[in-house]
Amino acid sequence: MHQSTTDKLALPFLQPGQALKTITHNEALQRLDTGLYLACSNMAAEVLPTHPIDGETLVLSAAFTSNHPNENAGDIAVFRDGVWLWFTPKAGWTLWDTDDETLRIFDGENWIAPHSNSLTENRLHLGLNATASDSQRLAIASATSLFTHDGDSHRMSINRADETQTASLIFQTDYAGNAELGLTGPDGFSLKTSPDGTHWSERLSTPQNYSGLRAPAFGSIRVSIDNDSAQLIPTPASGGIFAITVINDNGLPLANRSGLMAYDTGSTPSLISLAKTGLVDNLGAAVLSGNTGTIGNLGLSAVSGGLYIENRINGRRDISLTFLC
Repeated sequence: MHQSTTDKLALPFLQPGQALKTITHNEALQRLDTGLYLACSNMAAEVLPTHPIDGETLVLSAAFTSNHPNENAGDIAVFRDGVWLWFTPKAGWTLWDTDDETLRIFDGENWIAPHSNSLTENRLHLGLNATASDSQRLAIASATSLFTHDGDSHRMSINRADETQTASLIFQTDYAGNAELGLTGPDGFSLKTSPDGTHWSERLSTPQNYSGLRAPAFGSIRVSIDNDSAQLIPTPASGGIFAITVINDNGLPLANRSGLMAYDTGSTPSLISLAKTGLVDNLGAAVLSGNTGTIGNLGLSAVSGGLYIENRINGRRDISLTFLC
C-alpha cells in the first residue's frame, strides 16, 4: 500500500488526483510547525485541561484517561487553533521541559534528561557562570567553591610536565598576582609574594637539597643521623646564627645537648660558639667523619656551603636546627 504520511511527524502526503490538495498541504505545514522545537509545560499529564491555551503542550503519563483511547504514555499533545494535535515520538526526539528547565530526550520508552557525562565528557571548554577559553579551559564565577569527598577522602592534584615547569596556586587582586604557592621551578616548594603581579619575592621555600623550611632570613630543619655518623647540612645563607638541639625519644629538646652558634660557610668557613653545653663540640672548620669528636657528644663544624653535624651520642638521633641569617 502506498504510504500516506511521513514516518516521524505523520505529515500527510499529497496524492495523485487528490482533491483539495491545499488543505492537505496546509495540514502538513501545521503539523510541521507545531511538532518541531517543542516546549512542554507538563511532562506527566493524566487528563487534558478543560480550558487549554493555544500552543499548550503535554506529554501523557501512564495514568492518562480521556476520550482519546488510541494515545499512549509518552505521546505528545499540542493544542492548536482549537483542536489537539497528537504526536507519537520516536527514539531521539527532543523537547524542552519548561517547568524543570531541562532538555528531554525520548529513548524509545521514556522522556529522560541527557546523561550528565554526555554534557561534560571531553569538552574543550567549561564555563560555570563564566567564559572559558583555550588558555583557561575551566572558568568558574561563584562566591564559594566546594570540593568534597566521595567516600572517605578528597585529594586535589596539580601536575606539571617536569621539574623545570610550574604546578602552583596563584592568589590575585583584580587579576594581578599577589601570592603564589607551589612548585615554580627546580628549587622545590615555595611561597612567593608580589605587590603588583610583576615583581616577586620568595618568603618560604623547601629546596631540594635542604631538608627543612627556609626563608630569606630564617631556616628550620630536623635531620636524623645514625650513631657515629656525620651529615653535611647546607645553610640558607653563607653567614648567620643558628640554634641546635638534640630531640629525645619523647620529641622534646635535650637542654644538655644544645647550643647557639655564629657561622660563616663562605670562602673562609668559621664557627663561633655563643652558648653551648659541654656535650656539644665546636670542631671549627674540620670535615667530620663520624668519629672525629668526643664519644657521647654532638660535634659541629663549618665548611664552605654548609655545616657538618656528627652524632656520637649512642644511637640514631633526631637533631633540630633553626637559622637566623
